[in-house]
Amino acid sequence: MTPPSFQQAVLQRCLLKSYKAGESIYTVGDPPGGMYGLAFGGLGVSVAPGERGPYFGHLARPGTWFGEAAALTRQPRRVGLTATRNAELLHLPLAKIDEIIGADPAAWRLFALVTIGHLDTAIGACDDLMMRDHVKRCVAVLLRLAGCRHVAATPSAPTEIDLSQDDIATLANVARMTAGAVLRKLEQAGHIEQAYRRIRILAPDALRAMLRD
Repeated sequence: MTPPSFQQAVLQRCLLKSYKAGESIYTVGDPPGGMYGLAFGGLGVSVAPGERGPYFGHLARPGTWFGEAAALTRQPRRVGLTATRNAELLHLPLAKIDEIIGADPAAWRLFALVTIGHLDTAIGACDDLMMRDHVKRCVAVLLRLAGCRHVAATPSAPTEIDLSQDDIATLANVARMTAGAVLRKLEQAGHIEQAYRRIRILAPDALRAMLRD
């Protein structure tokens, strides 16, 4: 949580932008720019850290911010962002970030909290991929993408994930047929519901319990 004064300084300088499903916000290797905060919709995060890629690595949900690394270091973009459904984003231009830090040099630490959040997600994803059981790896991926790996997301409504069985297979490091079989069993148990390129998480508590068994 950041101080209200910092939040106000950021929001006063943001521009609201709309993107259609499938539209790119920026790609890996793009020049540095401002930050983006997802207000509505969903974002697919693509990565290309080595010889392969870019490929889908994570799904961002409303409330998530991106772009701070390039803004603070002035280095090229390390990830790419694509709207997985119609989305609205807050854009904080690079010049406005400089303006905020110029007025309060300590504000860079608050911007850096975004990086810490991404680091926590990456560490958790690495830990999940070390699970030997392929079913548990698939379940952990679903929970992470739904934003409820360790805590409940939004109890008032099921959480939807915009991705395919191929995406799940890649993220869980299993064959597509294996991922499909796992998802069918979870659906039969009433834990999830599948549609075209979309999975609805119906019972996150039950899925988390599977990881503890």
